[in-house]
Amino acid sequence: MSLNVRRRVASLVFSLAAWVALVATHAFLFASTEDWKALYNQGVTAIESNDPTSAARFFEKAAALHPNDPNVLFGLASAYFKSGRPQQGLEIAEKLLSHQGLDFKTLMATGHLLMNNAQMEKAIEAFKLAQKIAPPTVEGQNSSVYFDSLFAYLLTESKRNGEAIEHLQRLVEAEPNDPEVRFRLVLMLAKSADFGRSYKAAKQALQDFPKNPQVLLSYALACYFTQHTDAAESAYRQLIQLEPDSDQPYFALGNFYSDLGRFSDAAKNFELAVSKDPENYLNHYMYGTMLFRLNKISEASAQFKKALELNSSHADSYFWLGRILLREGKLDEAFAEFERTIKLEPKHIGAYYQLGLLYTRKGETEKAKEMFKIQDQLNADIHKGIIYERMP
Repeated sequence: MSLNVRRRVASLVFSLAAWVALVATHAFLFASTEDWKALYNQGVTAIESNDPTSAARFFEKAAALHPNDPNVLFGLASAYFKSGRPQQGLEIAEKLLSHQGLDFKTLMATGHLLMNNAQMEKAIEAFKLAQKIAPPTVEGQNSSVYFDSLFAYLLTESKRNGEAIEHLQRLVEAEPNDPEVRFRLVLMLAKSADFGRSYKAAKQALQDFPKNPQVLLSYALACYFTQHTDAAESAYRQLIQLEPDSDQPYFALGNFYSDLGRFSDAAKNFELAVSKDPENYLNHYMYGTMLFRLNKISEASAQFKKALELNSSHADSYFWLGRILLREGKLDEAFAEFERTIKLEPKHIGAYYQLGLLYTRKGETEKAKEMFKIQDQLNADIHKGIIYERMP
């Protein structure tokens, strides 16, 4: 997802502080003879003090005394999620959504709470309820435009690509002068493997926004997927002209050359990406993979180690270091790197394959079969994985 889209989504996030302000404006509960209200207040104070475990206890006691209050239920769901109890948080949020007559702000707050905790399907349900009673404008936008953008994001995250595309198409009609919406539509069509429509949409977007970096990038990707190789290369080079000081155009062109097997050209562009942003671990990682392909092993190793200095949890860098150790005949050390790889990334196909080979060399046949079986299972999704890997 593009940086601008991430920022837009981030602006949608309903923060905990905003929720506290919300309940304060229409339901501030000061201590009184009603114990549940005092308990509720203590829960809010604990949440504000970043003590969700204590907050949950107060909200639980308040809910036991006053089980159907929306603010209590929302506070309890928030505390559960924040204290690492997502299943309990989801159950309370579902109970809250089952109540009739919830107001718009409560529904929106619940939707954002669920979205922030990766409960996308339930978040969609909450936002659909909110949409039914939404005012004409939401956060300064036309209500229908706001919700189309929101649902397009949520449906994409939920892999409900067809529905996401429908919302994005409506957005394109409603916001014809917004290049970001075109960008999102092109990528969504590509992720759905509808490459013909993706290329057509990208071509139209480029005609309307010929100097927009996002549009150029989406056009280059659409060209790549439809084998318009020369046009894709030209678009990547135009992108570099538009953003010569950014590492991203060089990184994208390096990926393009890598996919074509032009490893020397790819290495040059990844090296340029490193020079533009040496703090981006992915630049070092991809430069390292190309150096490995070019048989520059010691230089490749240095790049992978640098990538890991910047991000010690990057599974692929450990994997490639393992491959280098294999070349050097250091089998035990290579084995350790491949095991570390799958610990960090349990779906790493290459690491399971290499572990299978190493177990075979050790004579541990059953363990080798287990590794190869997992590899075969993961390979079933490889085509979709490749498509998603190409997306920004």
